[in-house]
Amino acid sequence: MTCTLLCQKPEADFWCAYAQLWRNSTHPSPFQAPAILRFYTEHLVNGKVALFSAWKDKQLLGATLFRQTKGHWTFLSDLKTDANFFVLHRNLSSEQQRFFFEQFFRSVERENWSLMLNHKAAWASYMPVFEAALRKSGLYSLSVDYSVCPIAEAPTSQDLFEQVRASHNTRRKLSKFINQEKGSFEVLLDDTDLEGWAEDFCNAHVLRWANTPTPSAYRDPQRRNFLKGCLRAWQEDGLLVRFALRTPQGGRIGLVAGLIEGETLIYHTPTFHPRYAHVSPGRVLIYYIAQWMAENGLRRLDFGDGNEPYKYYVASKDQVLRRIFVSRKSNLPFILKTHFIRTVRTSARLYRFYQNHLKPLYRHFFGRAALFSALLLIRR
Repeated sequence: MTCTLLCQKPEADFWCAYAQLWRNSTHPSPFQAPAILRFYTEHLVNGKVALFSAWKDKQLLGATLFRQTKGHWTFLSDLKTDANFFVLHRNLSSEQQRFFFEQFFRSVERENWSLMLNHKAAWASYMPVFEAALRKSGLYSLSVDYSVCPIAEAPTSQDLFEQVRASHNTRRKLSKFINQEKGSFEVLLDDTDLEGWAEDFCNAHVLRWANTPTPSAYRDPQRRNFLKGCLRAWQEDGLLVRFALRTPQGGRIGLVAGLIEGETLIYHTPTFHPRYAHVSPGRVLIYYIAQWMAENGLRRLDFGDGNEPYKYYVASKDQVLRRIFVSRKSNLPFILKTHFIRTVRTSARLYRFYQNHLKPLYRHFFGRAALFSALLLIRR
């Protein structure tokens, strides 16, 4: 097996081999699917992209794409994800996995990379091999349990639906949605009205987060176009299911982009119109989605990154997401930065202060700076 690190975007013929690898990988996650990663490489017109890959007898056995941002490298899939994985063929032995990661960390040291591996799925089957290779590498590393993916699962899809339906509060909100708002449930499996659905999603998201410390990024037309590109890519690979609640007066008032992974549905990018908060669109959507899952044989609902309280109406366990930092031991500025991040993230008080004060201030400053730059360009 030959491993190489190339600091350039993959050639066009790479994607056919990658699609075959992804379909046969240990974790064929929608977030590392072929079309979405290819879209990211095309989206990053001026960004630096790198590919670490492993080949044997002209067969691609492992591949992970990275991008450079703010002086460090992270997963390319981090552009829009709930969980990140290294993509390895499911038939690789533990010894071959070990070789893959040892060669990867040697490349990291040789190229003097600083790695910030966000949303790293701690439950990945290869993690013990990854961690052993990292310890052996002699590189500096720091791992922080950064977030969780709440999970609801049952022996069968019907059992999962029965768990959701058992909630009296959920049934009461469902009745209010149907009887007072004359609401209905929409499921879109193809590209029907994808543009309109995405615009409805973005408009509701902007209204939902207006007048809060974290206003919606979808006020920016470029972010809207990026979302549409992601949806098209997931649709291309057959992984996307779009759900919505509709009313005669409000149109789509609650929306979720669902991503399919085996027997799992990932509850990705949800939002709702705040005018309809009284019917709890999130609860009603979960009811209808669980019903749809029962009809389609999906027994596991993954609520994605974040421990928001509404997820635990249904979810019964967490899967841990880590942030893993790696660099040479001589890279003191990066190492100090990682310890600062760990201190903030592991202190609830400091993290709330960062989320509610520092982060909005940072966004406001750079948003104003971007606007100022745009005005200067217009005047020229």
